[in-house]
Amino acid sequence: MNAIDQTAEPKLAEPGAGLPLMEWFVAKHVIIPLRFHFTTVAQGIEQFEHESNQILAIAKSLSEQNLCQRRLVPRLRGLEDSSRYWSVAMAIEHLVIVGNGMSNIITSLSKEISELPVSKIENVKPSLQVNASQVIERFETMSDKFIATMKSLDFSNDTKAKHAHPWFGPLNAREWLLFAAPHQRIHRCQIEEIVKRL
Repeated sequence: MNAIDQTAEPKLAEPGAGLPLMEWFVAKHVIIPLRFHFTTVAQGIEQFEHESNQILAIAKSLSEQNLCQRRLVPRLRGLEDSSRYWSVAMAIEHLVIVGNGMSNIITSLSKEISELPVSKIENVKPSLQVNASQVIERFETMSDKFIATMKSLDFSNDTKAKHAHPWFGPLNAREWLLFAAPHQRIHRCQIEEIVKRL
């Protein structure tokens, strides 16, 4: 295990506090509906892969020590306040947790299964103790499996089954898939901001 730097712990909002009201409103009622309308499944998968590759390139360029250095970053659009003081390893661990969870949700919804555990933001936060020597490999495995799984599913008809995103309400399988790449992008930007401060 690699100890995470815990000096100068900032006072941040509690996990699950959400986004500023106006940012949430614009995302829910403008940005996300436009994405769902204009983005194809193939584009969503390609964008997810592109973001994953960028994250991997950054992570593989860092030492284990730098992977584990927490840095306070400005609040980025789409990033909850409680997530602003992470390390690169913590951000990647979060992406592993969320990516695996999304894959399971999308697969279930594609089979019209909607009886799923409630998704909570606070349940997908990373530990302060992340094994830097393993987290990159776990991220690469998650990403490859996510892409392969999405390519194997049939999205030709929007499923009726939906599962609630904790901030944006009920989404079907296709909508959850199209949500995946923007989530990767938010944390890729976070990772870039952390690296600037190392």
